[in-house]
Amino acid sequence: MARIKEHMEDCGKVLGKPYREVHEFLDQYAEVFPIYHFNEYHRSFLHNRYGIEVVRAMWGIKAGQAAIIHIVRDYLELPVRKWKVVNIHYGKALMYFNQLNNFDPQIQPHIITAWKGKSLVSIASDERKEQ
Repeated sequence: MARIKEHMEDCGKVLGKPYREVHEFLDQYAEVFPIYHFNEYHRSFLHNRYGIEVVRAMWGIKAGQAAIIHIVRDYLELPVRKWKVVNIHYGKALMYFNQLNNFDPQIQPHIITAWKGKSLVSIASDERKEQ
């Protein structure tokens, strides 16, 4: 799994700016669903078209491109240094991460209670709007 620093390096090479906020936003559920326990499950929430649209709405078109680069990097598990690579793998990456919605992790009851009946994606966008 790519670290925030690696995602920032990719965006720096392709877009000329690191877009830290985008990468932190997309990976925010890795803390709730640790990789060592839930594998890639955290990616099922924002590593998709909806996540990209939320990023675009919050930070603009270029940030949306940073989100796409992030998703492709996670799919390939290799550096992304050219937009051509993104175009080739973007569709496959979205299909792959959308299949993760079929996972059924053992979610702790206190986590569900903390959500207060809202979806994680709506919580994420609500929290960002309040900032």
